[in-house]
Order: sequence, then structure tokens, then C-alpha cells
Amino acid sequence: MKTTNKLVFPVRLLLVLAIGCALPPQARAKITEGLAASVNTEPATLSDYERSKTALTEQYAAAMPEFFQQENSASLLEKAAMDKLIDEALLRQKADALKVKVYERELENGLTEIRKRFAASPDGTQLPPDKAEEAFRAELKKDGTTMEEFREKIRKQLMVQKLVQDTVKARVKLPGDAEVKAYFDNIALMLKGSEAEVKGLDAEALEELKAVTARFREITAERLRLRHILLKVKEGASAEEAAAAIKKAQDISQKLTGDLDFDDAAVQYSEDQESAKNGGDLGYVVKGMLPADIEKAAFALQVGENSQPLQSKFGWHILRLEEKRAPQKLRFDSVKNDLEQMLSQSSFAAELAAYLKELRKAAKVQVFIDTKTPKSAN
Repeated sequence: MKTTNKLVFPVRLLLVLAIGCALPPQARAKITEGLAASVNTEPATLSDYERSKTALTEQYAAAMPEFFQQENSASLLEKAAMDKLIDEALLRQKADALKVKVYERELENGLTEIRKRFAASPDGTQLPPDKAEEAFRAELKKDGTTMEEFREKIRKQLMVQKLVQDTVKARVKLPGDAEVKAYFDNIALMLKGSEAEVKGLDAEALEELKAVTARFREITAERLRLRHILLKVKEGASAEEAAAAIKKAQDISQKLTGDLDFDDAAVQYSEDQESAKNGGDLGYVVKGMLPADIEKAAFALQVGENSQPLQSKFGWHILRLEEKRAPQKLRFDSVKNDLEQMLSQSSFAAELAAYLKELRKAAKVQVFIDTKTPKSAN
């Protein structure tokens, strides 16, 4: 079982993901809005803060959707966004102070990698070089960024990457076999529901272990590959509208017993536009991902079978089961390399956090959000 690309690890490691490098405010011609914070002499605007929060929201949504189930997720996200903004500024300033060198070839390579993201249109069609460059330039214009400013942004990013590589990575200790096996054993205990038997972890490490275990549970659980057709019923719909929706769902269901292909029906009828263009494909789901009534019916289907119309808060669904995969046993040899990588990343995140703490001690940081009187963030 290969898991490397499926395991995205939690809170402390998101610190690593979060260290991008926003365009430094000094590169803008003029600041005409309120400030969110000040890091030494470098101002961070409210829009800088909002961009930081948006980026983190997307990262958490992709890597840790369960994060948003916490009651205080909004306040945690706001704090993380502010920390990200401050940390980025501190790393930029340190890289500048150390005069970290980025060669022109490295800068051009970085720009080339970014340009590759514009080599295809949103529907996946490959674009000729001139059209790809046009799309790239249009995105810069949309963001109000000149090419010179963008090059400076990438140069700063590369400076920070070199700083972190040379200063932080050198401190990281690779995990030994015993450490990796001990971590696997703790995951196995968590999977069995024996959390009380896990010893020697502080609260943060235990929460991290829970998040990692949740990923392994999802990967090893029984899973279904589903397609669906959705006929939406808006909240507060009239009796006539509701009746029309179920009648349409029943008619489609009847046609599916004849010659109508499910993929074609999804393209033609489904009101879930994102999945409809892929023949209604929802990908793999595990227990807990679907509404209870829908889930029960889905897991009762046989491969190749279509469901009768099923109601949820979104409307009426017709499901088709494409594939069913039995639960898998978690085996150490299958995940050892993944755990080594994860523990190395965790060690790196801890060292990076310690390095940023050192930088904060020597910095003057002020936060201006939600108060008229600046408060120290040191």
C-alpha cells in the first residue's frame, strides 16, 4: 500500500507548508490601506493578512478538513494566518541580512516552473507557448503585479528557501528504526481504539498522532467508488417544485434500467456540475463522508448496481457503485518509508519553529487587528 501522496500531516507540519513568501510590502509603490501588523520596519496590510488567511484555509481544507470541525477553528485559523504573515517577514528579513545569493539561472528556473502551471487551459487542453505566456501575464495583471515585482517575489522566495535549507535543515535528525517502529505501534493502538495505552506523548504530539491515525484509517478503510446524479431541491421549495424533482428522478431511474448509460445521464441531467462533467464521478468515499441515509444505501449496493432515488438535504440522488474495496490491514513494511518521511518532516517543522522563535526574540513585532492600541506579538 503506497501512501506517500495521500498522507498530509497536521498542525505543526502546516508551518512548513505555510512558509511561502508574500510579495514584500516595500515592493509596492504605496500603501493606501490599514495595517494588520508591523514586523520591525516592514508593514503588513489588511489585504496581506486576508491573503494569508485564504492560503491557509485552502491548505487546511485540502490537508486536514477535520480541522474545521473544531469549535474554535476560526480563531485558530486567524492566529495561524497572522503567525504566517509575521514568520514570512522575519525569514525574508533574515535572508536579506545574510545576503543570501540567488543566481540568475536559479531565478529563471523558478520562473519557468511557475510558467508551466499556465501551459494548459482549465479544461486540460495544452496551450501553445504564446497563449500560455498570455495566460500567465493576464494572471499578473489580475493581481495588479508587474513582471518586475513578480521576479522580485520569486527571488525572495528562493532566498528564504536557501536560508531554511542551509540553516534549519542542518539541525534535523533523521529518525532511527526503533523510533519509526514505535510510532507505527502507537498508530496501531489508536486504530484499535486503545488511546489510553499510548504513552510518553505530550498533548500536541498526541493530537498530531490522532490526525495521522485518521489518515491511515481513511486509507485502509472499506471504500466505494461512486457516481451520482443530483437533482437539487432548494431550501423552502414549494410542494410542486419538490414533487417535480422526485418525478424527474424517478423518470431518470426508470430510463437507466433501459438503454440510458449512467455516465451520459449524469452529463445530461445532474445538477452537480463539477461531477457531471466527469460522468457523475465522486471518486472514492469511506464511511462518514456521506449523509447517514445516503451512506447506508451506498454501502448496500452491489458493483454495477444503481440505487433508487435517495433524498438528502441537497435534493434527490441516484447512485451507481463502480468499485468496492475491502478494508486493508496496516502493515509496517508497507508504510515504513512514509513514516520515516513523516517523522523527518515533523523534526524539520520543530526545528523551523524553534528558529522562528529565535528570530522573534530579536524582532519588534506589533499586531493591529481588533484593537486600536497595538499589542506586542513577541
